[in-house]
Amino acid sequence: MRTGSRTLTALLVVLGFVFSLTGCGGGSTASNDSASPRAKLGTPSTKTLPAEFRVLAKHLALGMKPSRDNFRDDKEFTEIIAEGHSSILALSGIQSEDSDLTYVAAHGQAAFEESVSRLERINAMPKPPGVGSLLFESFIHGCYGNVYYSYALGVDADEKQKAIMEEVRGVLAAGDKADAAQMLLPNIAEKYAASPSDPDGRIVVDIDESWGSYGPNDWFCIYNAGSEDIEDCTIQVHLTGGNGQSRKNVHFVRHWPANSWMYARYEPGLEILDRPEAGKTTVSELQKAVVSIWSPRYTTTLTYAYQGAERDKDIAERCKDLKFRGRYQPFLSGMIWDTQRGAEFTLDGVANIPKCRVDITFREEGKSKAWHWEHDSWVKGEKKTFTPPRGGLAFDPSKIDMAISFPGTSYVHEVTLTVNE
Repeated sequence: MRTGSRTLTALLVVLGFVFSLTGCGGGSTASNDSASPRAKLGTPSTKTLPAEFRVLAKHLALGMKPSRDNFRDDKEFTEIIAEGHSSILALSGIQSEDSDLTYVAAHGQAAFEESVSRLERINAMPKPPGVGSLLFESFIHGCYGNVYYSYALGVDADEKQKAIMEEVRGVLAAGDKADAAQMLLPNIAEKYAASPSDPDGRIVVDIDESWGSYGPNDWFCIYNAGSEDIEDCTIQVHLTGGNGQSRKNVHFVRHWPANSWMYARYEPGLEILDRPEAGKTTVSELQKAVVSIWSPRYTTTLTYAYQGAERDKDIAERCKDLKFRGRYQPFLSGMIWDTQRGAEFTLDGVANIPKCRVDITFREEGKSKAWHWEHDSWVKGEKKTFTPPRGGLAFDPSKIDMAISFPGTSYVHEVTLTVNE
């Protein structure tokens, strides 16, 4: 993509950047009356959580909702701006005896004010040729969701675009300020929280990582397996990925019913101007997540390991829909060159699968020969041909086994093609 097109693409996705931090979902609850005798049980807090904290967390914490379907991808520019103003008004009204709370509210308010003012200036600016009304009528795909979806407009950079991009830089900086304010919420929540309890099965965590056609977002899922509701719950998720990547996300749930799930959608980020992963709220090659929960009656910390069995389970579930159409290619003698024995497989069932290794074994009674191939991706309807080296396969097989494996998981998807006589 050309530089001009990429920067305009950036504009389309950053307009909801700051506001994607907000919007805690409706609540759920939980408690466990059947904790084991050896489990460490915390003591409820004697301090009352300030009502102002609920307002602060509602507007700064990353969105968490009781259903994945509650995440919207269709909010328009005017709605995003209106919600920004709503956050400014809410944060500006916070008056608290807790100086930490007041401090965070002031910084969050400043971040929203900076972002809204720049977005309104962008809206009023003359637009580069070719952008038209598309830029401000249909581009926003999700406050509280996929705000990084974009359109490739293919418009070369000019002075108008440069002016817009300067404002975009300011929007990104404001987003960083709001993100930093979000990270301070646990410091406040901890002061009013119960003393720590052992998890003891009360909280269940599951993360669904983006993979092939299942994406581009990661999903954080958390289940309250107890018998009581949890009120005023601040949740911090500390993700660790490959190569030492790290990211903390903070959520707030006002009311969390017992025996119910809550969900958060983590974004992959996008290359914007000189930032390769602007707005990213996840990590690549997830290794583990340390989940900390603070509420006035229940506080705990647990570690979720994604490598190994957990990742294998997810990949196996996604591969349940994999289908292949196969055909054996017999040896054909030609005047100029021969067609070697081999196999053809066409992907069906899912839109695509990511980088994979394909092992093909040709079998006949008492005979077998195997080779492998590696592919960066495989899309639905794409036919891939697996032809051994010239003369490598000297017999016509009755069975052809295909085994597909993927980096980072021991799961192998197996298919057998019976060759018709």
